Amino acid sequence: MKRRLLVLVTCGALAAVAIASTAGADPTHAKNANQLQAVCGTLNFTVVVNGNGEFTPAHIIGSTSVFVPTSFNITSTFTPTGGPTFTETDTSAKAAPWKNTMTCTIPFQSFPSPQGTFTLEGTVTGFLTPR
Repeated sequence: MKRRLLVLVTCGALAAVAIASTAGADPTHAKNANQLQAVCGTLNFTVVVNGNGEFTPAHIIGSTSVFVPTSFNITSTFTPTGGPTFTETDTSAKAAPWKNTMTCTIPFQSFPSPQGTFTLEGTVTGFLTPR
């Protein structure tokens, strides 16, 4: 259960670097939506990731662009209320070679909940749509 939560948060954050949707329809209130900050070179994005797939795209808030992740180097932690911290690092990558990708930093972010606290930080590489 805890591992699944870590994977979900990690995917959300990583996918959070993935981006798409219209300005008036950003999926910030969808069930399981995770809102994250991403720094891609000189650009700062607020992104929303919905779903729990590892390579789920992230929607850039205020834009119609989507960030599609192709590889990750993300460390996530979960500290249950009153319990020990669990740490996981995800270094997944898609097999195909990708052109015109960009690497974004996910700065340290913390997500408190009644079950405990999730944290996330690292980098994600991918591309913006449309290409």
